[in-house]
Amino acid sequence: MIFKKLITLKPLTKFLLVGTSAGAGYTAYTVDSPEDLRQLGIFRFGRAAKTVGKIVIDYKTSLRGLPEPSAEYDDAIQKCHQRSAEHLLELACANGGVFIKVGQHISGMEYLIPPEYTQTLSILTSQAPQASKEDVIYVVETELKAKVDDIFSEFSEKPVGAASLAQVHVAKLKETGETVAVKVQHKRVYKNSRTDVNTMELLVNIADAIFPEFRLMWLIEEIKKNLPNELDFLHEAKNADEAAARFKHLKFLRIPKINYELTTKRVLTMEYCEGAHVDDVEYLKKHKIDPHDVCVKIGRTISEMIFLQGYLHSDPHPGNVLINSKGGGKYEIVLLDHGLYLNISDHIRKLYSDLWLAILKPDLQEIRKVASQMGVGELYGLFACMVTRRSWKSVTGGIGKSKMNESEKDELRMYASSLIPQISEVLSRMPREMLLILKTNDLMRNIEHKLGVFGSSDCHLEMSRCVIRSSHEMAIRRAHNPLAKLRIGFRMYWSLLKIFVYQYYLRFVNSSSL
Repeated sequence: MIFKKLITLKPLTKFLLVGTSAGAGYTAYTVDSPEDLRQLGIFRFGRAAKTVGKIVIDYKTSLRGLPEPSAEYDDAIQKCHQRSAEHLLELACANGGVFIKVGQHISGMEYLIPPEYTQTLSILTSQAPQASKEDVIYVVETELKAKVDDIFSEFSEKPVGAASLAQVHVAKLKETGETVAVKVQHKRVYKNSRTDVNTMELLVNIADAIFPEFRLMWLIEEIKKNLPNELDFLHEAKNADEAAARFKHLKFLRIPKINYELTTKRVLTMEYCEGAHVDDVEYLKKHKIDPHDVCVKIGRTISEMIFLQGYLHSDPHPGNVLINSKGGGKYEIVLLDHGLYLNISDHIRKLYSDLWLAILKPDLQEIRKVASQMGVGELYGLFACMVTRRSWKSVTGGIGKSKMNESEKDELRMYASSLIPQISEVLSRMPREMLLILKTNDLMRNIEHKLGVFGSSDCHLEMSRCVIRSSHEMAIRRAHNPLAKLRIGFRMYWSLLKIFVYQYYLRFVNSSSL
């Protein structure tokens, strides 16, 4: 069993003593309030070390002497998972910042982490702790070098959204009367970021020693690489502008415009866009919005980002995707939080397009070949299942030919819990770009699940269009012979025409059966 191997407390104690000494010196800054004192690096590290110690002791004492496998063992370890997940949730809420961000990552890793953890920590994606109004005002006035009342005639008491690094308030500009959204970085996040990353790195090293089946260092490496950009709201503003320019042809997509005069590295002011979270089923019903159509359009957007533009919004969880009703069942999709985009190289785009072409056919030899080129080797079957989030039986039979049922969901859960070492190996082998692509895919499929349209043919057809275009357009660029370019172009349009005809055939069949 995954959590059976536990190290003795003596090496762990050494780890914690060494780490605490380091943690005390990570961050130094002026203490202006009791909360500033509570959030000093040494206390933040102390809370983290205490939590890890409690978790280790809990597993060690609760599982001691229990035979494995047995119903008694299974019951005991599930309860340990639940208690440990609650401890981690408390730690994330107490320390905030990077700890919440890691918790959000973990909550989306159903294929690797026990459900007690993913379900408990999922609350962090929609209900992250809120900063006090005093802290928000302090950051705004410090960054904009003016009193809030001199800039805004109204500034909401409570945020309309809170996340790991910042929260958003609705305000009205004093000069123009325009309603805007003001994203304000949490007061202590930047100061504590280095401490938190170092602490998380140490804790992951401890986790690797306790649970060698898990390889989570890649998660910390990704956070270390991406966090500086996510903490720079000017960088986010430029990402939003570029995304708006690249996807302006998608008339249903809206990206808030940035007010650069009131934007700094820690404060981002943008137009206020109304709407409900994309997984708010009651809102969709109330406004007669088709959830299937919503998922098709989101799928088209994400597919264009990955396969055609190579410019991927890497955090499209429900809190960052709004649906704004325009009446009569019409709506627009509002995409928020542009702090993290992935620039996907042409090499990876080609390999990923080739992989999906092989999966959609299905062509098992081609799947193996492409997976090998991506570094996965003999674990190509597991890799294909992780990419599609379907069983190997469905992959080999063609994922477009069957919808996922409860039996297949149970099968995936069973294999996910028994193949954790292999899953960790796949994650460590594959190109780093694939980590954010898989994360985005998982977030998209979670939205589909919540709206009840996972695995629909239209969603696959939208992606297939982008895969075919990506593969053929890159082949056209590589071809030197004009006649070869013409042949490739003809094959591309012929394939797209077949998808177009098939999609309308499906719509006709479905409408006839109603």
